[in-house]
Amino acid sequence: MKRFWAVGAAVLAGTVGAVGYRADDGTASFTHTVRFIPVRGTIAGVSATVDLDPANLAATTGSVRVPVVNLKTGIGLRDSHAKGENALHTAKYPNATFTLEKLTGGRLVEGQTLATTATGKLTVKGTTKTVSVPVKATLQGGKVNVSTQFKFNPYDYDVRYPGSSDSVTVDVSFTLNKG
Repeated sequence: MKRFWAVGAAVLAGTVGAVGYRADDGTASFTHTVRFIPVRGTIAGVSATVDLDPANLAATTGSVRVPVVNLKTGIGLRDSHAKGENALHTAKYPNATFTLEKLTGGRLVEGQTLATTATGKLTVKGTTKTVSVPVKATLQGGKVNVSTQFKFNPYDYDVRYPGSSDSVTVDVSFTLNKG
């Protein structure tokens, strides 16, 4: 009976191992300069599937999906151009993805924000590159709030929007729920 309670306490404390988490309603925003004009936009519907052990972040695996087909800048014609074949080609590549290969170690503690680094494969428009991005994670009431901000060169991913700069700043955030 003592073993049963010890295992139960370990499960509740998150020390038994990785637990499946999901997010389905995250957001991404971006800033990109086109012909010297800063363009800001949003992407709704960011999702993630993660196996996470709050006591051992180095054991974390998972992926994040950003539906670039949902891109909105506030100007319909600009959105159409950004989704077109020369730029994101969302008819063929509706999603950008990040597959986590390594998360810097540490542990999540209820109510505290942890800064860590995620390394993995970023795929945009069918081109995959290894990237490392800073991540902030906060464990709050059994949920994990995750956010990152990073830059990348769209030309490295064959995204060629006329007059665009060679740098896009991306912010992604989502809340992971168990199950």
